[in-house]
Amino acid sequence: MKSKPKPCCESLYPWLRANLGKDCLAPVTGTDARALTAASHIILLYAYHGEKSLLLAFGHIVRCMQPQTQELAYHAIAHLMDWSDRRTIWLEAGLPEFKPRRCAFEPGGSAWQREEVQHGRVFKCLDW
Repeated sequence: MKSKPKPCCESLYPWLRANLGKDCLAPVTGTDARALTAASHIILLYAYHGEKSLLLAFGHIVRCMQPQTQELAYHAIAHLMDWSDRRTIWLEAGLPEFKPRRCAFEPGGSAWQREEVQHGRVFKCLDW
């Protein structure tokens, strides 16, 4: 019997700790946790459905979080979609632009090693 995949909100916290460090969730309050869970489910639905109004809902939910924890919702986008989707979705949700921390496993993050090649740059993961 196959087990059902875990809901995105169950895998999110370990993923955030792996990418942003073990203490990244320290400032999260009960309200932040609930909003982050809701935001991750909205992004998952957006990934499958593509309805732009979901991004407005995402923006409203993220604004329920403390300003210092909102970045976690930004990075949650990559957990559910792709690294390159974060900025676009964030801005389309009407959220303010900011300079986020780099995740360890995103291209160019601390778990990656840059390697020069003839035709540009290639990223090679060190932690696999």
